[in-house]
Amino acid sequence: YGGVLLSRLLPNLKDFYNKQIKLNKFEMPETVAVKPVKASDGVIVEGIDNCLIKFSKCCAPLPGDDIIGFITRGHGVSIHKCDCNNVPDDLENCAEPERWIKAYWSTDHHSEIFKASVQLLCLDRNGMLADVSVCLSNMHVGIVSMNARSVKDGNSLMDITMTIESAEQLKSICAKLQKLNGVISVDRVHR
Repeated sequence: YGGVLLSRLLPNLKDFYNKQIKLNKFEMPETVAVKPVKASDGVIVEGIDNCLIKFSKCCAPLPGDDIIGFITRGHGVSIHKCDCNNVPDDLENCAEPERWIKAYWSTDHHSEIFKASVQLLCLDRNGMLADVSVCLSNMHVGIVSMNARSVKDGNSLMDITMTIESAEQLKSICAKLQKLNGVISVDRVHR
């Protein structure tokens, strides 16, 4: 708290260290391998136990995505996809490399539900919204929100937010939606 200056302590610590070395009483601490510890929300953050985990909205990571953690100031660890625009390409030479930390998905995250958003570019035809809803219902996918609007060239855009368990499930959902009659493209979007 500024009461004792570091410059006044260092000479005393150096003398103490040198005396211990001369007496061979100084023992180097054993190096212990850092074990990954389960944090929360199905994410393991290396070297940190029981910390607040927050999934970043910029890339909306899902189980199965390659992830990395960023130690925030006062808000725990923010989890990003490794290919997120906010993750520096060169972590060694970025502004604060010590704040980036290894993170990965736990193997026991299957009970957790995540929100994912997709955008469909479709033909603007009668019953298209119903076909998409029935397809998602048949796959037992919970729909959080759905918005459809007409765009140019006789097409429509649908923004769908749904509950899923993993990135693999999202890929499967996108593949089935892509096969629907009138669907031009299905893209994962970030919240």
